[in-house]
Amino acid sequence: MISSLRKIRQKLLSQNRVTRYLIYALGEILLVTIGILIALQINSWNQQRIENNEELEILVGLKNEFENNLEELNFSITINQKVTEASVQLTQLIRSNALENDPELLDDLLVRIGTFNSFDAQTGVSSEIVNSGKLTLLKNDALRTQIVNWLTLLVDQEEDILFRSDNYTINLMPFLMKRFPLANGDLTKKLPFDRKNYLKNYQEKSPFKFKLSEQEYLEFENQIWHHKHNNDYVSINELNLKDFLKTTLKMVEEELKKKK
Repeated sequence: MISSLRKIRQKLLSQNRVTRYLIYALGEILLVTIGILIALQINSWNQQRIENNEELEILVGLKNEFENNLEELNFSITINQKVTEASVQLTQLIRSNALENDPELLDDLLVRIGTFNSFDAQTGVSSEIVNSGKLTLLKNDALRTQIVNWLTLLVDQEEDILFRSDNYTINLMPFLMKRFPLANGDLTKKLPFDRKNYLKNYQEKSPFKFKLSEQEYLEFENQIWHHKHNNDYVSINELNLKDFLKTTLKMVEEELKKKK
């Protein structure tokens, strides 16, 4: 088409027909402009298609990641709630001055208060899209904010997890190890994450007895309370994370529905 217009333009110039030459020249410019605009539009469509495919891939990845995290979080919540229950039961045993009456229960509770869990979130997809700048591919502004907040919440909860662990290791365990035959708890110990029963337990009770003076009962109660207190912080954080995860997962699923 452009080649034909060029020949016509040359013919008009040779015949000194300037007016018609200008019309054809403008027509040629118009055709070129339209061609450029069409090419730009096609490129824009292709780019939009690529970005839509990338967004879909991100949403599917986030959905899988959040579903796995929710499952692991529920597992952790259940374990830590059992630690709280064991702490309450042990406190009742201390206050009733009945530690000697049920030594098997005492041994079991001393193990159970130490079988706490720390939620280790999967963040591969969410961290990658934030660090790579792909977060802008998500068209939902609220979902973008939710992803950033999710990573921040995980960092915030680490402090309480570390504080609980440090207190148990530095304060509670030294107190218990000087006064109780903790090895007895191994007779009935079951670890919730030992799904294939790899654990090998002691088969015989310790020949030693627990030694706790009357003056130490108050300290014992306080030690257990402090451990429960720290575990409560972790448990509440996990329950809040669960609510946050469920909300975020729902937002992701709604965005995926729009892609169908």
